[in-house]
Amino acid sequence: MRLWLPPVLALLLGASASADPRQEYDAFREAMNRHAGGPTGMYAIQDATVIAPGKSARLVAAARPADARWGADAGKPEATTRLEYLDGRAWLHAPGREPVDLLRAPEQQQALGNGLIVRATVYEDSIKAWLYNPALSQQRFRELSFFPYDASGVVEGKFQRKPVPVGVSHLDSRNHTGLMYWVGDVDLPLRGKTYRLRAYHKEKDWAKIDAVLLFLTDRTSAKTSYGGGRVLEARFAKGQPPAAMRFNLNTLYAFLCAHSDYYNCPIKLTTRLDTALEYGEKYPPVLK
Repeated sequence: MRLWLPPVLALLLGASASADPRQEYDAFREAMNRHAGGPTGMYAIQDATVIAPGKSARLVAAARPADARWGADAGKPEATTRLEYLDGRAWLHAPGREPVDLLRAPEQQQALGNGLIVRATVYEDSIKAWLYNPALSQQRFRELSFFPYDASGVVEGKFQRKPVPVGVSHLDSRNHTGLMYWVGDVDLPLRGKTYRLRAYHKEKDWAKIDAVLLFLTDRTSAKTSYGGGRVLEARFAKGQPPAAMRFNLNTLYAFLCAHSDYYNCPIKLTTRLDTALEYGEKYPPVLK
């Protein structure tokens, strides 16, 4: 089961990310804080569950919205909110409402009458059902922490593409079997030394690949940055990776499981770099 997210920077910054590294860093910080503290941010996650094709899950009845959780479907669709994965659609059934296919809804989500938000994301053979409580962000989160911008963190790496991406099965942070595709290798120059890192992507088809992901730890890990690892991305036109790629280490971000146990992160695929990368996201965040 593959439960890793697509490249985060592509989702947060969009296709029009600035070519100016400092502006890119500023936009990155703003977008990451929104991604963490928004109504459907990382700190608003109340529960999550995986639903296989033909199966469904329901929200267990609770006196308070904060106590709602996903549970096995009890077969009472009229009496409870439930999410059903059927024929490639994620049908949300809620009392007094017409069914909604979350996969075709705006941002793949729907607000419930009690203030909670349900969202569905698709994986190879299942969907993941997310339950968000916007009040949790207000209680748990103030802002993420970042190293100051440093122009020395903007470097050019050399990319050697694999003609056919290689599937790599691994155990992720939740001890589930994950699958990423090794799409090539990057030679990254840092402080007079060149490091070779495997580049990954969630897709195996070059026609769909528009970024490379480098998973790494360094001498800041478990000290001033997340111990499980961080991610560095470089983006390009789909299927057209250049031989030379610009990497902005100021946009290094922690694996999402640094912020929530509901994420599945490929911590077994990291490369250890024998240097301190004082760039990008620090850890832990500033909490209330």
